[in-house]
Amino acid sequence: MTNTLRASKESFHPLFWWLWALTLLVILLVSDTTLISISISIGAVALVLLKHSNTYWYQSFRWSLRLAALAFTLRMAIGVIIGVPMPGQVLFTIPSITLPDLFVGVRLGGDVTSQRLSTAFDEAILLVALILIFAAASALSNPHELLRVLPRKYYGIGLATVIASSVAPQSARSIERVRAARRLRGESSTGIASFRKVGIPVLEESLERSIDLAASLESRGYGYFPNPSRYRPHSWRLRETVALSSPIYAFISLLLLPSISSALFAGLLLIAVIAPGFIS
Repeated sequence: MTNTLRASKESFHPLFWWLWALTLLVILLVSDTTLISISISIGAVALVLLKHSNTYWYQSFRWSLRLAALAFTLRMAIGVIIGVPMPGQVLFTIPSITLPDLFVGVRLGGDVTSQRLSTAFDEAILLVALILIFAAASALSNPHELLRVLPRKYYGIGLATVIASSVAPQSARSIERVRAARRLRGESSTGIASFRKVGIPVLEESLERSIDLAASLESRGYGYFPNPSRYRPHSWRLRETVALSSPIYAFISLLLLPSISSALFAGLLLIAVIAPGFIS
């Protein structure tokens, strides 16, 4: 009990990480540069490593990294195989397939130019940054504590959001549990061939967990009492404000100093992203 209370006091406010993620999302979309995307991606990974914990929602970040790598690979493959003719130096040529007139301007294969490849890379690294921002927020915030701090009028929306944000951590824990059970039985738990044998038990467990959650809410009278408790186990403290001020200042600098060097801003943003990891 003492360890739980101490961990609660040492952790950030449950809303902090989602505000942090939204701030970085705005910076990412406003700047729309590859260097900023790379900076945010590296910062998000470094921050999660600094805030290491043994919770199941933290363990889901490994699967988020795999998802980001898969998204990057697919986007690059699509950019190389499917695209529109772009100027630039021809890097290599792949066999082309003629498409019907319905797909005018789009081709399969052909010459892959430097601009076509760089455009695909820019979009792929932007997608990776988006995944890692919210993966970091999901890995560092307790989804159950988030529901407790929401105001009463947002409780329904908060419940749906918390359930949605806990899908990835719960699924990651289920996958690890199923794979461990298969290894104990001497069965392979890696590779594409084992996907069905792992995926079906995970889906069954997810369905059972949803039914248990609905039964738990009903047994506690959720939705029946118009005046739920106003008790909030967490309060917004000075350190949350200090930690969140770093990305906010970076965003303000981006707006007020549009001529700032991209490399300089990316370095400052990297420090701002990692800053919460050094505040305890």
